[in-house]
Amino acid sequence: MDKIINFLEKNNVGIVATSENNKPHGRPQHIHLIRDGKFYFTTANVKKAYTQLKENPYIQFIVTTPDFITVRMSGKIQFTNDLNEKQLVIDNAPLVKKGYKTADNPIFEVFYLQHGEASYSNLLSGEPSKTFTF
Repeated sequence: MDKIINFLEKNNVGIVATSENNKPHGRPQHIHLIRDGKFYFTTANVKKAYTQLKENPYIQFIVTTPDFITVRMSGKIQFTNDLNEKQLVIDNAPLVKKGYKTADNPIFEVFYLQHGEASYSNLLSGEPSKTFTF
């Protein structure tokens, strides 16, 4: 799992897949912080993504590099209202700070993936994919 964490610390922009009415929805997303076994993401509670996540909290997050290294993470997310956790995300993500300003912004939502399955593959290396449970 360390290999995946190291990869995601350098390549934190990918696609998060949600669903609505049994139809997939993908959108660009960042992992804004990795801490204590949690992978933190953000959204606004006025967006469709928020509604989709509340209705079905299972996601897949995918990052692929130009040299064909791919990480996939799947699992059930949890929202947090803990202002300390929200502040940690703001402090570690300038884009989030610019958009939401403060941890108590009423539309600012933080969610994290803490348990699930992750896979790492390198198409060019010829190595088999490695899958981890976290």
